[in-house]
Amino acid sequence: MTRLPLALALAVAGCATHAEDSTVPPDGVDTADTGTTADTSDTADTSALPPECEHLAPLPVEAGYLSGFTGAEDFAFDAEGRLVSIDPYGNLVAITQDGTQQVILPQATAYGAGTHFLPDGEIVFCDVEAGSLVRVDPNTGESTVVLGGLEYPNGLDVGTDGFVYVSEQNAGRVRRVDPVTGEYAIILTGLYQPNGVTFAPGFDRIFVGSFGAGVVWAADRNPDETWSEPRIYGTTPEAPGVPPDWCDSHAVGDACPLEGGYSLGACADDGTGDLTCAENLAFDACVDKAEDESCTSELLGTTIDQTCHSRRGSLWCPRTPTEAEASCSGKSQGDRCSVGSGRGQCSTTFEGVLACWDYNAYYTEMVDSCADKALDDECAIVDTHYPTVGRCQDGSAYGYTENLCLPVGSASQRGGLDAINTDACGNLYVSEYTMGKVWRFTAEGVEADEAATLSSMWIPNMHWGNGRGGWDEKTLYVMDRVGPGIFTLELGVGSHGDAYVPPE
Repeated sequence: MTRLPLALALAVAGCATHAEDSTVPPDGVDTADTGTTADTSDTADTSALPPECEHLAPLPVEAGYLSGFTGAEDFAFDAEGRLVSIDPYGNLVAITQDGTQQVILPQATAYGAGTHFLPDGEIVFCDVEAGSLVRVDPNTGESTVVLGGLEYPNGLDVGTDGFVYVSEQNAGRVRRVDPVTGEYAIILTGLYQPNGVTFAPGFDRIFVGSFGAGVVWAADRNPDETWSEPRIYGTTPEAPGVPPDWCDSHAVGDACPLEGGYSLGACADDGTGDLTCAENLAFDACVDKAEDESCTSELLGTTIDQTCHSRRGSLWCPRTPTEAEASCSGKSQGDRCSVGSGRGQCSTTFEGVLACWDYNAYYTEMVDSCADKALDDECAIVDTHYPTVGRCQDGSAYGYTENLCLPVGSASQRGGLDAINTDACGNLYVSEYTMGKVWRFTAEGVEADEAATLSSMWIPNMHWGNGRGGWDEKTLYVMDRVGPGIFTLELGVGSHGDAYVPPE
């Protein structure tokens, strides 16, 4: 899934973390990462495969469609044969195929993502806006924040060990979280915009898809319960691949892309002599000043007058005009607003300030910033919500005749991998965000075959049915975020397994 501003254009054409990166699973086995390396062979073990693996449906398959669902980022099937997901109003709901709906938890989240059942039958989902992992008792609707302080929690899966494995798209990592205590271990790092998470049959290999690079990483569980270093398992056709680090070709203090490219940091020494893109809020502008006292900040050469705000126990000077912030005083995310001569909507800026965003001006700037530049020239979008440094790219894939200023890694519709899952034969399926493509990698990885083409520009997740309520065990169901509805792909094989086994 994505909440980046580019998603809007395409549709038209929080708490402290645990102090240590370690966790103790429910059975008391210590799983602190020792860095042990596992056998990373991608050769499939076919000794225990189900017989249907010899007679898979030929690709591509024709998709069916079921209407009347939520268009959620993710979903799961419960024991009663209901599809559980977040509806457009932020409620956690359960819906049957005939349209019967029950609200499990009203106003569960402003923006939810990864959703799954735990082995005990409780639900866990990512609260994207709050940056947290939330656990819900479906019988009582009682909810508990398992862990906060996550940086854009997105995809998740639940292992047979009972842990939640969740990606943090803005941090480039995957955590393994104890859903009872909230203790965690960071098991994979160095990933580019990690999104979907799933396991291979046996749950000893984890797959993670990139939302911008079109690659899938794999890592293997070691005998001591650590995980191997992630490696690229496969790449979808025409994908851009993992882009080079921006700061490799820039100097200390230069602006650089954060959070998928729609936020700004500054290149800084990471302590080893290498440069990395780091957050650079204007704390210095409020030294020796009081809260609400006037201050001045700077955004890509533009001076902005503001007042000192409090954040993290310190005062800082936001790069948001005071009039844009005032326009949303007393309003909520998504409310209409106006600033200057433009109209827009109240939206949280890249620095966490609720202010009026003139998104039409943003898209105009995407074009104007490349008007006098050539393809691949560096460019910048001076926008107080989503400031961008990137390169000029061909805009035809997005419905523009002009070149567009896009963050590195967003230069093509190709490569936005969203949904991810595996079947009982070890084949891996991924959806390509705006392309409407579902790809299948064999158990050996590397090259992908087209499994289906779906008539949607947002297909964020996929799951096999559980044999309840009409959800067929050998059909892969793919969420249509735009519809809203569910695509059905009859593949002739079932899921790789699930940590949640519904009671009979």
